[in-house]
This record gives sequence, structure tokens and C-alpha cells, in this order.
Amino acid sequence: MPGKHFSRKLTLAGSALVAAIGLAGCGSSQMSRIDRNRNVYETWPLETRQAVLDGKVEPGMTPEMVRVAWGEPTEVVPQAQYGDEIWVYQKGGGSPGMGYPGSSISSGGSSTGIAIGTGPGGTVIAPSVGIGSMGGTMGGSGIGMGGGPVMNRPTRVEIREVIFRDGVVSRADPP
Repeated sequence: MPGKHFSRKLTLAGSALVAAIGLAGCGSSQMSRIDRNRNVYETWPLETRQAVLDGKVEPGMTPEMVRVAWGEPTEVVPQAQYGDEIWVYQKGGGSPGMGYPGSSISSGGSSTGIAIGTGPGGTVIAPSVGIGSMGGTMGGSGIGMGGGPVMNRPTRVEIREVIFRDGVVSRADPP
């Protein structure tokens, strides 16, 4: 039956297209960095352009190439003794629980409400019952008694380092 075979090919092609679109979305910030630096990016050797496109940092790259590949570092640590400079890229982390840095929004009437706190350690949702009045949609006054908070898990800390010596990458962690 040629119809079933043709239909299977279309299904496989459709699956491949969906996968390609999904993978393209993962590097959208990287593509925007390449687009913002298109003039200089086009002057780099083909191997360097491919590495940057793949999100890799390799020995011999300049700081400008690293910025296009990985963005701005979280921290720059100068090493005066050896003339090195270490760029640190940190993503995720934090600790779960109430009281960590972040923001909170509370909403509700004079008897019930919910508080949501967000920060690097995750999101906290704490139901509460209170006596008093709420001032608009945020804030308010009164005496409250909170229920147990519902928390999500903090994200895992990922740290990558790039070491520059004499203005070029001498070593870099894998992406």
C-alpha cells in the first residue's frame, strides 16, 4: 500500500521538523548575540564561527569571541601573579525556604490570601489566613496566620570557567 508508506514518511519528516524547531529555540539567545555582532563574526575563521555557533569556547579565542559564544560572565577574577584572567559563568543555585532574596506578592481579602515568593532558590507559595484589611492588590495590614509553604526544588548550580592568558583563551570548561 503506497498510501501508508507515504504517510509514514510524512510523519517522520514532521517529527524531524518539530525536533529541529525545538533545538533552534534552545540557542535563541546565542543567535541573538551572533546577530548583534554579525559584522565582526563574519570576519572570524570558519572554525571559530562554527565553534561559537555550537556554543563552544576554545583555546586561542579572544574575549570578544567568548562574549558572543557564552555572553557576559557572572564574575571576572584577575590573577595578577600570572597575568591570567578567569571568567566565571554561574547559572542556577540558591537555597530553598522562606527568607531568601527575591520578591513576594500577596493577594486576598480580609480573611484569606496567598503569598508567592520567588528567588534563586525556587518559588515559595504560602497560603495564609488573616484578620485585617488588604491595601489594594499588594500589601496590607493585619494579623495573619500562615499555612505551611509549598516550595519547589532549587535549581542545580552550574559553573563554567574560561581562563585567559595574554588576552586569549588558554583553557575553558566544556559547555
